[in-house]
Amino acid sequence: MVTDGKGVDAGLLQTRYRLTKQRAAILRALEDGAHLTAEAIHERVRAELPAVSLGTIYRTLDILRAIGLVQVFAHGGAARYEAALDKHHHLVCLACGEIVNVPAPQVVSIALAVAQDHRYSGVDAAMVITGRCARCAGLARNGIGLS
Repeated sequence: MVTDGKGVDAGLLQTRYRLTKQRAAILRALEDGAHLTAEAIHERVRAELPAVSLGTIYRTLDILRAIGLVQVFAHGGAARYEAALDKHHHLVCLACGEIVNVPAPQVVSIALAVAQDHRYSGVDAAMVITGRCARCAGLARNGIGLS
């Protein structure tokens, strides 16, 4: 999660980009660690910058992704953006939709082994684990319907 403005400034200084008010507002919208759609980011940013368009949000997210300050995660629907910069994978609750970042360094070695078997190079891997979170599993055990 991006919480240190100096780190963001340093990341931007290493590129040809500067920290505009739109970029700063998007990073602030993501600073709570949420995995948000572009539309949800747009709603958060509009509280600060009412005239900002959804198109500007998408263009700015593309720039922030290229710089490495924002990551995108897509699973079963709309792409979701996050400001977590560390390499991680995702645990997704199939009942409530909660998304949790999880480190899984062993995934890299598995991906490299599979890639080597198929003579691939430049490999990256993203793992998504699905199931029910503890809260939803508890509700299901107690016979409470889940939407």
